[in-house]
Amino acid sequence: MITLEKFNEIREEVIRLIDNALYQLFKNYSEEYILFMARGEYSEIIAQNKTLNLTPYTICGHREDYYYDETREKFLCNFLNTHYTFLKTNIIENNFDRINIELMIYQHIWEAKLFIKMLYRMANLLCGKDYDWNVKIPIKKTDFFQNQVITSFKNAKCKLGEIIEKCYNTDLRNAIAHSDYQLDEHSKTNRYTSKTALCDISFDDWSEYFAYSFCLSYYLLKKVSERRHRIVFDWGKNAFTIKMPFSNGTIQHVCLTYDVERDDFNFVKK
Repeated sequence: MITLEKFNEIREEVIRLIDNALYQLFKNYSEEYILFMARGEYSEIIAQNKTLNLTPYTICGHREDYYYDETREKFLCNFLNTHYTFLKTNIIENNFDRINIELMIYQHIWEAKLFIKMLYRMANLLCGKDYDWNVKIPIKKTDFFQNQVITSFKNAKCKLGEIIEKCYNTDLRNAIAHSDYQLDEHSKTNRYTSKTALCDISFDDWSEYFAYSFCLSYYLLKKVSERRHRIVFDWGKNAFTIKMPFSNGTIQHVCLTYDVERDDFNFVKK
């Protein structure tokens, strides 16, 4: 169960912290901010095809991640518009079928490559680290989230790390993935198996886990998109210089332009 008041509190907290983090990145790490918005990626396909004679470092790369995420986001929005409108009541009551679907959505959120890469890159850039073109997401993500995402956010004094701690639970995610959980309607708990014990989470606590997760996932992508669309307004120009690695080991400054109508970055040809 979750009330409209609690839901709005969670939503507003998440939006505020995302806005603060993006502003901090924009203000203090301008070159990395442009790379983050331009979606710099390392292409294994280009790297392996030597006949192309192209650099594997690309912008607007891994478009398939966005196409895959578009399907996930569309389903999430349809689900929320069906079950979380608060039109008839200020309370979303516990419901067995809905919670089962929420558990599957929760797993999808914390497996989504686009979302995880964004969190990882933001956390590391806010710590002053170089932009990571080639993010490797491990199959086992416990240490990855704790040491490379949550800790990095905290070191940067960014409270998004605390938001992740409120909603990411490795044991719960694994239990969902392997169907090692039971929804007990009598005690109103989700009983699941961790590595060392049998754990319980109440339906009410689960509602907050789920709300934090989908708000963080949905609004992070939404706010990054909004920021990218206003990049010309924020900077007063549409051409930007970034540092870009090349296959020969050198790092060179290259120029990008942003096309507002197409929402796309392009290299400037010399």
